[in-house]
Amino acid sequence: MTAAAIEESGRRAGLIAVTGAYVTWGFLPLYLKLISFADVREVLAQRILWCVPAALVVALALSGWHAGWREIANALKPRMLATLAASSVFLFINWGLYVWLVMQHRVIESSLAYFLTPLVAVGIGFAFFRERIGWAQTAALALAGVGVIVQGLALGAPPWIALAICGAWSTYTIIRKQAPVPAAAGLLVESLVLAPVAIGLLAWAASAAPLASGMSWSNAILLALAGPVTALPMMLFTFGARRISFAAIGLLQFLAPSLQFATGIAFGEPFTLLRGVSFALIWAGLGFFAWDTLARARKA
Repeated sequence: MTAAAIEESGRRAGLIAVTGAYVTWGFLPLYLKLISFADVREVLAQRILWCVPAALVVALALSGWHAGWREIANALKPRMLATLAASSVFLFINWGLYVWLVMQHRVIESSLAYFLTPLVAVGIGFAFFRERIGWAQTAALALAGVGVIVQGLALGAPPWIALAICGAWSTYTIIRKQAPVPAAAGLLVESLVLAPVAIGLLAWAASAAPLASGMSWSNAILLALAGPVTALPMMLFTFGARRISFAAIGLLQFLAPSLQFATGIAFGEPFTLLRGVSFALIWAGLGFFAWDTLARARKA
């Protein structure tokens, strides 16, 4: 096989892997609906605790036994550990608000958060890192801003929780970039940092009612799947992101919120004309963003 054929095969595998990651994230609300028999606090706690073994397996599977342990040891160094502890706070906020929103039958609103995320990243780059933005990105930000205002009118109040999810994820990514460790090793350390909080959440939930995981084996198994459901797409994304262009990743990231949005519609969540106008404005902004991404890729 020629070098070009090997490279093309790698790109194809990377594209399939990243697509699989975003599809998994897109259908995450279906899994959360499946475990809606449990209290939100228990769901969040189980997700954190089962992420520990899942992230460990992923770290060793991706990098190999010796390299994987070296990466984990590097992530546990004081400076890295402090950074990952800070990022874990915002990961916890993001996970907690997202789980709560989905289990409150507000999947469409949760999809709004991740439609806005790439546009917020552009705004953060401009505001805090002095990155230059062109007219297409400016138009995208303006349309998204108007879309959020219209969404507030449609809901009767600003979509604070969706904005908080978006803000928590954006802050998480900024902090996480300061800790250059592989995704799996980073998630393992973040989950370990949050483990005491998760145990506290389980105790809090158990004080109000018996834990769902203790009621049957099927409940326990479904809740334990929260770890692989979190770690598997991360493994796919990490594998694929090394093999495809940033432009491809930038366009594929709209797949997950689109699937979440479709899931909310399928579940019969209210979708008024005004809400449709809001999403139309945001999608128009994303259209400018996608066009600008492709134009920059061609120029490069």
